[in-house]
Amino acid sequence: MTPERAKLLGELLEELAADARGFIPDEAWVPSQKAFSLPYVELAVVRRALSGPVEILLKHRSDKNWNGWHIPGGVWRTKQTLEECIAVLRAQELGEGVRTTLLAKGDWEKWHDHPYGHPISHIAICRGDNIIESETLKWFATTPDEIIVDGGHHARFIESVLGQTERENLV
Repeated sequence: MTPERAKLLGELLEELAADARGFIPDEAWVPSQKAFSLPYVELAVVRRALSGPVEILLKHRSDKNWNGWHIPGGVWRTKQTLEECIAVLRAQELGEGVRTTLLAKGDWEKWHDHPYGHPISHIAICRGDNIIESETLKWFATTPDEIIVDGGHHARFIESVLGQTERENLV
């Protein structure tokens, strides 16, 4: 990289850092994921079913790279607290009327086999209220067969969350 291009990159990163939303434009999204390990929050909403087992809320995706059940989540923006990130993700992924309470911080994992880059997933274990089950939003007591194909990350996250929730009697 030439000194001129390095200076331009520095200026662009400063401009990005100054954006209060932490927004990365679409044209820069995939290259930024390849260049930096971006933090993500996996919103692991749990409950204890009437029959006794702990259940986790999963969302179904059916797009080009992700097809199947997964823990809802998304990017943890630079200037957000964990609570702010959870609030944004809750609205985006679960709907405006849903409420959550953070119960515990779960495991974290850096993906070395992600198709876009090397994200770092942080699991936030929450209790949820006003959740309406649908074809694409359901409760599970075990990892479903139709989990997204992601090198086993979400399957490990689910087992970890269910285990931690039981061990620590979170719900």
